[in-house]
Amino acid sequence: MTLTPEQISASNKANMETLNSLSKNAFAGLEKLLELNLQVVKTVLQEQLTHIQSTANVKDAQTLLIMQAQFLQPFAEKLSSYSQHLQNINYETQTAIMETANADMKDRSSKIQNLVNEISISIPGNEDLMVTALKNAIANANQVYESSQKAIKQVIDISTQQTKTMTDAAIKVSEELSIIAKQKTL
Repeated sequence: MTLTPEQISASNKANMETLNSLSKNAFAGLEKLLELNLQVVKTVLQEQLTHIQSTANVKDAQTLLIMQAQFLQPFAEKLSSYSQHLQNINYETQTAIMETANADMKDRSSKIQNLVNEISISIPGNEDLMVTALKNAIANANQVYESSQKAIKQVIDISTQQTKTMTDAAIKVSEELSIIAKQKTL
């Protein structure tokens, strides 16, 4: 069996479409990350400027310490929010890329299966073992791919949950330290 120019062209076109889709997914994730970081920088600069202006006329150290504690208290919550946004962007991007890769893999698997079926028709009856072995190899490869995709998704889910747990713990510790600092200043 030989490949025709039309088949080669169709294969190249499909490869380019897959690459285009993967690139769009990656750049969409990058764009979201850049937007998030720009917003964070704007917010941090504005909050720092406002804080500096509010502390400029403070006359005693105790008031300054209280103002500093109040300024730093929401930091852990903001860090948690930022972390959650990063996780969401990462998860959305990885999910989009995995969906594209899965669709491409299914398409390629189907084409390979069709090719094997065409070969099996053109081979005399003595070669059934080879065709069966080839079909089994393709089926096993598909199962390995699907299992690895499930494992990757589980790792992403576990990582996301662990990061959320650690962030929640950091917020709790920050709140406790803030309460202790306020009590010592009073």
